Amino acid sequence: MPRLIQFIIVRMTIGFLIGSLVGLVVWTTGFADSAGSFGELGRYVAQGLFIFAFGDTIALGYLGTALLMESD
Repeated sequence: MPRLIQFIIVRMTIGFLIGSLVGLVVWTTGFADSAGSFGELGRYVAQGLFIFAFGDTIALGYLGTALLMESD
């Protein structure tokens, strides 16, 4: 696997994990009551989308920062 592809996959994965963890913490501490009106399935969908939104945003930011800061 070319080094650039490996670099992108590793940085995106690390960033997504960090973002998902942050999204999970934010959801459980502040937004758990606001999704109660969606019903049980809707609550899980809203939680999943919320965590994914944090995960992909942080992943792209982490990748961009890594590309800017690391030089080989």
